[in-house]
Amino acid sequence: MERHLHLPIEIEDIARAGMSSKYHFQRMFHVVTGVTVTQYVRNRRLTLAAQELAGTNCKVIDVALKYGYESPAAFTKAFQRMHGVTPLEAKKMNVKLKAFPRISFQIQVKGESEMDYRIVEEKGSIAFGKSVNIHEDAYKEIPVFVEGIWKDGTHGQILELLEKPDGTLLYGYHFDFAEDGSKRYLMGAEAPEGIEVPDGFTVVHIPDQTYAVFDSRGTMENDVEIDTSIMNVWKRIYTEWFPSTSFEQVEGPCIEKYYWADDRQKDFITEVWIPVRKIAEDIKSF
Repeated sequence: MERHLHLPIEIEDIARAGMSSKYHFQRMFHVVTGVTVTQYVRNRRLTLAAQELAGTNCKVIDVALKYGYESPAAFTKAFQRMHGVTPLEAKKMNVKLKAFPRISFQIQVKGESEMDYRIVEEKGSIAFGKSVNIHEDAYKEIPVFVEGIWKDGTHGQILELLEKPDGTLLYGYHFDFAEDGSKRYLMGAEAPEGIEVPDGFTVVHIPDQTYAVFDSRGTMENDVEIDTSIMNVWKRIYTEWFPSTSFEQVEGPCIEKYYWADDRQKDFITEVWIPVRKIAEDIKSF
């Protein structure tokens, strides 16, 4: 990416250089770095553009074209959004500009605990429930959403449709992952055959998939999920498990399945299901 910031660059080309599918590379990059591939490229280009403009006589249009902007107006809009000043103002002395540094990766040898997982073949199904758009921080937005459907009775309504007893835990479905890092999250369950899903609920079709399944433990207090370990599991999947295996993520919903660990209904087990495929043979095609 760094070598091609001044040239047209496509995510497919970046993923191919990393011997990965576009979908898997985007998911890995976003989880590990906290920004999308598109955001990283844009921020780095605008950082380098600011460095070239700062205190120099170079033309704004030349810099704009160099970093992929078709017009000075589009460049000015993006530049001002990041730096808070226009490109012309950046050419003056004593103007504050922002720098988005180049990302670097280091391999660390750590005494981390092992990760237990299993590979599961699962038939397709249909899930239904209440959904929400997740734009930035899933770890903050999802708990607020889940607490809301517990309090407004939606959780209980879904259990009634399923003819499940109070206290039964629903599943979480992450789906519709977008290139800008946003996604949708559904709290619900697999729809039994023949059930008529009422209006106002979201339906998600889940295809036949191969899943990598990981376990985590959490606690419930006052009907609110308190699960710090699940965040660590998600992080370790992308920073430790995927880089050390011959699997990559494929398109399809990721699922969090919740089960009570005992009759007290306080401690629970979460299974993280991620759709994967084996890539050992496919690497030869890159």
